[in-house]
Amino acid sequence: MNANRLLLISFCTLLVSLSPSLARQAQGWSPRSNTLAQVSTPTAWQTFQSTEGRFEVMVPKPPERMQQRVDLPGDSISLYAFASEDTSADYLISYADYPQEFISRIGEPSEFLDAVKEGFLGGIEAQDVVTQSRRLQGYPGLVVEYMTPDGASGYAHFYLVNDRLYQVMVTSQRSDSDNWQENAQRFLTSFNLR
Repeated sequence: MNANRLLLISFCTLLVSLSPSLARQAQGWSPRSNTLAQVSTPTAWQTFQSTEGRFEVMVPKPPERMQQRVDLPGDSISLYAFASEDTSADYLISYADYPQEFISRIGEPSEFLDAVKEGFLGGIEAQDVVTQSRRLQGYPGLVVEYMTPDGASGYAHFYLVNDRLYQVMVTSQRSDSDNWQENAQRFLTSFNLR
């Protein structure tokens, strides 16, 4: 599954679960991409740091950066995403700062994360294989393992850090991708806040 499509689906489905009119607005989204420094033939995974995003993560090659402005009731937010890939999987990190009132309208942080998870799974029509609560540096999160209708597997980690939602996702490109599990774990476990 294409990382850009995964990001759009995850964001739109969160909006669907919260407000159908907002989802209609976001469907016209076309990511504005600025390719970061390209490495012609990466030989090893490398650490990528986002100063603005306040995170670091290991990726197979420098990620493509995307940004989209989205209107919420009474406010507007920016969604930032970083997509990378290798021969076995697509890797995506996104974050957005939501107004506290928007989060509170859904309920507690765990309820907000559940809404994000449900919207994401519904948007890609994936089956939830396993969901577990997790904390990242003291902040609440959810870890989801899923299976898409075409047989691809994936993992999504959702973290709510104050008003910022981080989505860290990896999806195999094919159901028979070889070492994707090892690389998925390298990617997911390397994600840290800075």
